[in-house]
Amino acid sequence: MKNEFVLLVVDDDHEDLEIFCEAIKIINPEIKCLMAHDGKEALSLLRQLPELPKIIFLDNNMPQMDGRKCLVHIKNDQHLKEIPVIMYSTFFSGQDVEDFKNSGAAVLKKQIDFSDIVKHLSAALGNFYPTLVSR
Repeated sequence: MKNEFVLLVVDDDHEDLEIFCEAIKIINPEIKCLMAHDGKEALSLLRQLPELPKIIFLDNNMPQMDGRKCLVHIKNDQHLKEIPVIMYSTFFSGQDVEDFKNSGAAVLKKQIDFSDIVKHLSAALGNFYPTLVSR
């Protein structure tokens, strides 16, 4: 995993995970996409990895531990708090957006059309790592 660009996507929907990682391959085939199915699994994985991911995409609505609770754990952990987190969900209330931004996360609404998924994920990654994506 050394010198690789690794990201973590956390979502309980298997199809959304597959589509997300497929879009990432189109954006940059050198990005490694790790997956977790809920916040608990994500935190467990993060504690086991020899090298932390460069960015985390975190769905808000999941069983076991939702994205909001997982975000709190990430931002309160000395080893994880500097990892950029993008809350990635189908719906955000105005209060959600404000809360997430105040917690240090960006917000990205899931798209339905695959080309829009690629475009929005590329833009989101480019905001944090401009050299990673071709614009």
